[in-house]
Amino acid sequence: MSRSVKLAAAAALGGLLMAIAIASETRSPVVPTTTVLVADEATSPDPHAAELRRCRTITMPESGCDAVWDAERQRFFHGRDGHR
Repeated sequence: MSRSVKLAAAAALGGLLMAIAIASETRSPVVPTTTVLVADEATSPDPHAAELRRCRTITMPESGCDAVWDAERQRFFHGRDGHR
């Protein structure tokens, strides 16, 4: 392949990439049309939700948090042993 053919191919590829870049920059942004609904944690069916949120922030062991986590574990595993 001659040097002029390689140069023409490179120029064509560069032009194509430039056209794609310009087209993507001038395109208007897509606005999402869906609505995201967030559940209210105050009406959560989990009675321990507030205590679990508090316990996530502590770094030292606390018997109250241990009890809440055990109750949550029992609720999640429906009484089965979850430590297998």
